[in-house]
Amino acid sequence: MVNQTNAIAPTSGANFSKTAAKELDKDAFLKLLVTQLKYQDPLSPMQDREFISQMAQFSALEQMANSALELQKLQRIDSLATTFSLLGATVTYKDAAGKEVQGTVIGAEMKGGVMQVRVGDALVDLANIVKVAK
Repeated sequence: MVNQTNAIAPTSGANFSKTAAKELDKDAFLKLLVTQLKYQDPLSPMQDREFISQMAQFSALEQMANSALELQKLQRIDSLATTFSLLGATVTYKDAAGKEVQGTVIGAEMKGGVMQVRVGDALVDLANIVKVAK
């Protein structure tokens, strides 16, 4: 079996974990596996159970990635539903200074991937709302 570090371009230790986490998707995993099979020692080939184990790990990795995407979709839907249910409601929220402010929700916007409600001139993150009254 080939040393897997030879199949990857060298990177500094501090940057490697950040780079690997961002770039090691299923395509990279398959390329790494093919490279490993290509350069394995013919006198000591990879055992079937090792190969099956790696394929199982790959399958689990892909399922976790798909689950994470679905969870993000559900969180966005939940955030939208919560935001729309607040339209017309009187809310109390904490502003940047930590002071509680009260007002009526008159709209909603998506900023930086986060749903916010408009209370007067302020955009308020849902996490900052401490009280809701209809």
